[in-house]
Amino acid sequence: MADAPAVDFAAIVHGLRLAVFVFDRTRIVYQNPAAVRLRARLQREYQADLVVMLRDHLLRIGELDPVAPRPAAVTLLTDARGEPLYVHALPIETGTGNPHIAVSVRELGIEREAFARRYGLTPREAEVAELVLRGYPNPVIASMLGIATTTAKRHLTRIFDKIGVDSRTQLVSRLA
Repeated sequence: MADAPAVDFAAIVHGLRLAVFVFDRTRIVYQNPAAVRLRARLQREYQADLVVMLRDHLLRIGELDPVAPRPAAVTLLTDARGEPLYVHALPIETGTGNPHIAVSVRELGIEREAFARRYGLTPREAEVAELVLRGYPNPVIASMLGIATTTAKRHLTRIFDKIGVDSRTQLVSRLA
């Protein structure tokens, strides 16, 4: 039987579009380029430090307690303006007796082009759908896009029809 080719897992994680952090207790020992971009965006848009948010969150859910390692946990964390972020924490054994925590952070709406293609949304409808996923109400969406609130509502009605849902909650559930 031939040997399987070696897989460079570090290169795979480094190339992911998903933000990945690795913590040794409260110290970051690794972050991939997607994590760096997400940190920079949240700092720029909200003056929020994602690493501080993650440390606080991991402490709150007990993930940074070295005495009582937990199984993998997926939680919903919101940033300063309520933008939802899915956080997946996974204890990883390092062979040193000091386990690390791998944390992936997924933003809602980061695959706008994919769901636009899947459901036949126009570029503007995809923008509106992404902002709904991020938790923004119609008046804020309208303001952000420079359109009237009634236009935002009209886009949302067409989005509901194309995706086959009746509410914002169903839309978020379907697209998230």
